[in-house]
Amino acid sequence: MRREGLCAGRYAVVDVETTGLSQAADAVVEVAVLGIEGGEIVDRFVSLVNPGRPIPAYASGVHGIYDRDVRDAPSLESLREHLLMLTCRATVVAHNAVFDRGFLPFLSVRPWICTMRLAMHVIDAPSYRNEALRALLGITMPADLGRAHRAYADAAVTAAVLDRLLERYAMGPFPQAVAGLIATIAKPARLGRFAFGAHRGQPIGQVPSSYLRWILTEGFEDWPDVCATAEFELGRRRRKMTA
Repeated sequence: MRREGLCAGRYAVVDVETTGLSQAADAVVEVAVLGIEGGEIVDRFVSLVNPGRPIPAYASGVHGIYDRDVRDAPSLESLREHLLMLTCRATVVAHNAVFDRGFLPFLSVRPWICTMRLAMHVIDAPSYRNEALRALLGITMPADLGRAHRAYADAAVTAAVLDRLLERYAMGPFPQAVAGLIATIAKPARLGRFAFGAHRGQPIGQVPSSYLRWILTEGFEDWPDVCATAEFELGRRRRKMTA
């Protein structure tokens, strides 16, 4: 099927596995890049990375990568130019992109798209985790893809999720160019439900107004999507009452 618009664009889907969650104190142990054109994978790159420090047991328990696996692997710095080449003239994509981008700061020269934020704008999901979106969108991955929480497998899921999300985005009232897409998903999203608290998973229209007002007064400033959703819903209810 011939792809058009954003669905036909060039993307570089990236994923990293790390020694931990701190971008200041931790380091990359594996990186993958999938080049996408017209919805098809045209380039594949995956490499273990020597982080220059021991991998904590809890991190190895997540991704299954141990010190012995990365002992002879290249450093991230030695892969820098190759990763820049792989992402040349592409929009970089990652799920929860703020995490991957923080561990690959030299790729900040490229435009980035976060599939988690894109999903928040185009679908109502009980969870925006990568695997949850894959299941919700009915995506079946190859049996030989490999274990989750390895860079290549996670990047492949992100690529498949991106394709479905771009199709939905293209059908909506959104700017149909990469710059417009990036600007759109940078704005607070109106969520269909909250993923926390006493009303977790309940449709926003059924959440009590008292709870929505509580959100706006109890320190949720660092959760702009949650605040925007509460404000919009309260406004909708006020307009309905005065109509």
